[in-house]
Amino acid sequence: MRIPKNDLDREAFYLDLMRKCQVSKEERKGDYHNLRSFYLFGNSPDEAPALFNKIHPHIDQLTSFLYSAETTRFSILFGAAVPEFEYKKAPTLTKALNDEWLNSNADQVFSAAAQWALVYASTFVKLVYNKGVHPYLVEPHCIGVLREDQAYSDRQEALTHTYYITKSDLYSRLFAHPHRDSIVKRVSAMEHERTDVATGLDRVIMSQVNPTMYGNVNLDLNGSNRYKAQVAEETIEMTELWVWNDEIADYQVVTKAEPDVIIYDRPGEKMFLKGELPFIQVCPNPLYDYFWGESEVNRLVFLQQLRNKRMTEILDLLSKQVNPPTALSGFVGIMDEKNFALNRAGGLLASDMPNAKVERMSPNMPQDLFSEIKEIDAMFEEASGIGNVLQGKGESGVRSSGHASQLARLGSSRAKKRALVIEDSLEKVATLYLKIMQQYDDTHFTDADGHKFIAEQFTKDYVVKVDAHSNSPIFMEDLRSLAFNLFKAQVIDKESLLDLLEPPMKQLLKDRLKKLEAKQAQAQQQEQGKKEEPKSKSEPGTPPNLKVAS
Repeated sequence: MRIPKNDLDREAFYLDLMRKCQVSKEERKGDYHNLRSFYLFGNSPDEAPALFNKIHPHIDQLTSFLYSAETTRFSILFGAAVPEFEYKKAPTLTKALNDEWLNSNADQVFSAAAQWALVYASTFVKLVYNKGVHPYLVEPHCIGVLREDQAYSDRQEALTHTYYITKSDLYSRLFAHPHRDSIVKRVSAMEHERTDVATGLDRVIMSQVNPTMYGNVNLDLNGSNRYKAQVAEETIEMTELWVWNDEIADYQVVTKAEPDVIIYDRPGEKMFLKGELPFIQVCPNPLYDYFWGESEVNRLVFLQQLRNKRMTEILDLLSKQVNPPTALSGFVGIMDEKNFALNRAGGLLASDMPNAKVERMSPNMPQDLFSEIKEIDAMFEEASGIGNVLQGKGESGVRSSGHASQLARLGSSRAKKRALVIEDSLEKVATLYLKIMQQYDDTHFTDADGHKFIAEQFTKDYVVKVDAHSNSPIFMEDLRSLAFNLFKAQVIDKESLLDLLEPPMKQLLKDRLKKLEAKQAQAQQQEQGKKEEPKSKSEPGTPPNLKVAS
């Protein structure tokens, strides 16, 4: 984009871009509120929580197939033109990258992002460098893009991020700003509801407002926890605009405080990396013509509502079976007292009328009352591609463990498809991690030949890949069998086998393996020396078993 030079035109240009990027923010915020309620409680925000929420355990199980924080590890893939001497630096940098990934808690942040991406359709991981890399989970209603009909964040010309900070925090962050005091006086601070969960008053069904408010609301008097964050401290709404500047071939980063106070206007290179966005989208179900993708919870909402309806009807049927409706004919007097006498232990009911009778109208119970509930649960599994074999349940017709393993491998294809989509976002985050280390980290490393180097001296022609699809447990069994087959074929050694299997205490096992191999080599040399010793003694003289002829 061409950014105006004049200060007034420049400010108007920025404010107009922010408005365009956030055009669907409030509408999407209401949708996310509804999806959050179904995920946590199995019902809409206006209704009481479901008796059994099938969506939550279903999404939890699906997330475990798509991403595993414990087994994920990375490797560096070089470009075709990279010289061979750069390969010697890769093992050290790979280990440093994996250590930084775990130390910064990125594994847990990405795990939460993957889980909530199935709920909201998209979530974002934002990387911030401040004496180390700090990853943050960003909700989708805090992000706005210029064109929602275009997928991928790196193809967007402009992107906004909305967040909230306290006035004291803003004052400390502006320590080097020449107009710090005037800016802090101009901004407006108020109590913001960070988590968008409707209160009882928001769910009122209005009938009249003049001058008193009348209406009714569906409230749970038991006081169930709605997981709504409450912050008493006043906060300031901040908006960060990232817009591509054609003149500098980099993003221009504009920071605005409410109400329309432009604080910073600087190149993205001063905030992050030149030409890179710090936001990585996690979208398990992408759509080619809609930036935010498809929500996994959204396709399960109608099944959950059908399940709730059937459970209510079954419980109503069971309650009528336990306490059936009663017909009293030929009785006079107060019927409530007679009904009370009929329904208490040892109750007695008498009448002088000759035709008086009591009739219990118990409903007919179906033979398999919960068969439809089982069918609905099977629809949940079909919707996300998780069959009985993947869940560890038995399957009819399975004859051996090999047969079950083959069924699990074939039945996991749909889950593998989304695991690879998650893997792509994971690789983008890891690649940015290594680029940040090259830009800011001055730690001295040692390559395979013992030479010292820093991360900035490493080649820029690379991408970080998830090693052997280790982000998903679906692929792990295939990886283990492949590793042992390679070892049996003598393609890899024992140390490489440990690297592929990633057992507990891997580094300790490697050290023990080196000591064991050293002892075996030393014993082999001693044994070989003993065999060669008699030969060396008999060479100078005459063999003792030979007799000299007279």
